[in-house]
Amino acid sequence: MLILIVDDEPHLLLALQRSLKSAQPDWEVVLAGSGLDALEQMRLHPFDLLVTDILMPGMDGMGLLAQVRSDPVLADTTVIFMTGKDDRETLRAGMTAGADDYLTKPFAPAELLAAINGRLRRKSLVPTLTHEAKLSQERLAKLLTGREMEILAQVGRGLVTKEIAAELGISPRTVDVHRSNLMKKLDLHNASALARFAIKTMLV
Repeated sequence: MLILIVDDEPHLLLALQRSLKSAQPDWEVVLAGSGLDALEQMRLHPFDLLVTDILMPGMDGMGLLAQVRSDPVLADTTVIFMTGKDDRETLRAGMTAGADDYLTKPFAPAELLAAINGRLRRKSLVPTLTHEAKLSQERLAKLLTGREMEILAQVGRGLVTKEIAAELGISPRTVDVHRSNLMKKLDLHNASALARFAIKTMLV
């Protein structure tokens, strides 16, 4: 397990590295002091997981995430944001941009460990479902309702809630309910993750 942690606070970086290595000695935890440094390292090494602060000088966490998600080699990297900002706007912007999880500072090292372990469990679940779905769409259909399959396909096409509602002749509120149910059933947490799942299962 190769993890990259990015923050412009050296003391925090070292503290998180020590905590993770103490809890999981077999993990390799690499540190970066800026978004640019992190991006350079990611292009040299295939990291399994990226943990990055949002507010940093130069390339911030949002900029780093945009670079990661736009690079075909790096796009599937699991990304966890950490930031001192605790507001819905920042949370929504991060998740919309493709972050997989979000921690608000200050947090205990155990919270970061739990977030990483949670992402690992989800990552192991989703490829299994994807592989089975490729073998047989009927197996995925047993997990999802017909309407949920339709919603998932529309998300995979890149449609937003209002467009999906118009396409299927249902209300935006109904689309949001189905989207929420899909995320729970598939253990996914944002629209971009749903879209990637739909594409991998060849629903679009």
